[in-house]
Amino acid sequence: MADLVSGREFAGCRIEEVVGRGGMGVIYRGTDLRLERPVAIKLIAAERATDDGFRQRFEREARLTAAIDHPNVIPVYAAGEEDGHLYLVMRYVAGQDLQALLRKEGSLDPERAARVVEQVGEALDAAHSAGLVHRDIKPANVLLAGDHVYLSDFGITRADTTTRITESGEWLGTLDFMSPEHLRGERTTARSDVYAVGCLLYCCLTGKPPFQRQSMPATIRAHLDEAPPPASDTAGVPRSFDAVIERALAKDPRDRYASAGDLGRAARAAASGEAPAPAHGSVARGPAAPEPETRWLAPKTTAGPTEVVIEPPKTARVSTPRKRRAPPRRLVALAVAVTVTAALVIALLVATSGGTPSGPLSSSEVSGAAQSFARAYAGEDAGAMAKLLTSDVKRVSPTDVERGRAAVLAAYRGQFAASRIQGYKLDNLKIAPGWAGRASATYTVTRAGGKGFGGTVVFGVRRVDGDPKIALIATQANG
Repeated sequence: MADLVSGREFAGCRIEEVVGRGGMGVIYRGTDLRLERPVAIKLIAAERATDDGFRQRFEREARLTAAIDHPNVIPVYAAGEEDGHLYLVMRYVAGQDLQALLRKEGSLDPERAARVVEQVGEALDAAHSAGLVHRDIKPANVLLAGDHVYLSDFGITRADTTTRITESGEWLGTLDFMSPEHLRGERTTARSDVYAVGCLLYCCLTGKPPFQRQSMPATIRAHLDEAPPPASDTAGVPRSFDAVIERALAKDPRDRYASAGDLGRAARAAASGEAPAPAHGSVARGPAAPEPETRWLAPKTTAGPTEVVIEPPKTARVSTPRKRRAPPRRLVALAVAVTVTAALVIALLVATSGGTPSGPLSSSEVSGAAQSFARAYAGEDAGAMAKLLTSDVKRVSPTDVERGRAAVLAAYRGQFAASRIQGYKLDNLKIAPGWAGRASATYTVTRAGGKGFGGTVVFGVRRVDGDPKIALIATQANG
């Protein structure tokens, strides 16, 4: 693909200079001619523009990315096709990427590393809420403008969601941050991004990815089978980071942090010397039980660390059971009082919380939100639909983006007024549960006395006051 000439007008922008290259295209610095603002223009390789499947995926994910409104996400201003080239127009960030910074400085001090990862985590939480999984977290996609961090490249220029390993240096860099399920070609989720951010944190602290090996097969095996090395083996890295990274890089996605934001906050706690939260599935210990690190309190010798072994008390001799004496009345009364008090406290907590559900959304909750939307639309019931939507819901279509419940409801009321809706059917429904739930399907709308229509729809679902609510509706009509 020949480079665009400096000074040329393209997609409403004036091309200034090439600022980056990758396997999927070229990035230019330019100027938005209408608004006179600096922009970055990503021009996709021409051979991709002729791939119908890629084009559809590009258009769909470009709309989803443009709908993310977050200070740590590079805003997408425009996307489309011109002269046979697919392109994106984005905010231009005057700064450097994390890869260049690490190449120059080697590693970051723990506090700065934690700040970077915290902002990346917040950006990913916004993307996951919108129904997007990044799938390519790496230092080159983290842009720095002073202390402010931007996350870029949400996968809309990659060929697909499966693993394709080549010998290119760019792909090797990606391989170092891939989750085990991604490497196995399985479905990637928000927790796949959590794994990648864990690799990013380790890289920031130590200057290299945790599983980097001399060959690609060895790197893959390390991701799949090996435990991450302690980051604290690197001078200056507090041991409090080890537990954070170990949890983020758990082989089973269920054992990782529930969200990238949770990982970012744990990193900040580790940098400040606070104890990280227990790993998923860990058993809470009583106050007398030694913490896992207790064994390292013993002095180290040339033969290695000496572990302190605490043996259980010796078993008492077996004797003839004796009749148990009844406890004194005052102890019975105390026990009853404690039980009643505990019951009252639990009742008070339930009453004040209203028994509000919390935690990740289940598959049934995500599916239920999508089906409830279908029923509300089929019944032209704007009131029922309003109860399903978050206050900041976004509706993204090829021609419009509505932001906020009022604007989205106004758009649907307009559709109801123009057409007598008889039905709204969801087929091929695919559900992704979690903190940021996602439902995708094909939809068919039937109308009284008129031709129906259909297409594809993606719902982004999150929990609000205990209930699953729709935060994103992205539609693509057939034809």
